[in-house]
Amino acid sequence: MSYKSDYPAGVSVDPEIVAFFEEFYRISDTPGAHDEYVDLFTQDATFKLASKQATGHEGVFGLPKEFI
Repeated sequence: MSYKSDYPAGVSVDPEIVAFFEEFYRISDTPGAHDEYVDLFTQDATFKLASKQATGHEGVFGLPKEFI
């Protein structure tokens, strides 16, 4: 499966941001890649997904696996 980002003509996006999102979605679609997913975030990150919120690696890793 390809995780290549596509942007409208004339839109410039920082290559590091492009790489992050491509990796983020690749890992998100990989069953069992919870450690890799958590490692995408800083140690003190605040992660919000719908009504769920977690802080830091431990918080994100502690979310139910169906959310990450």
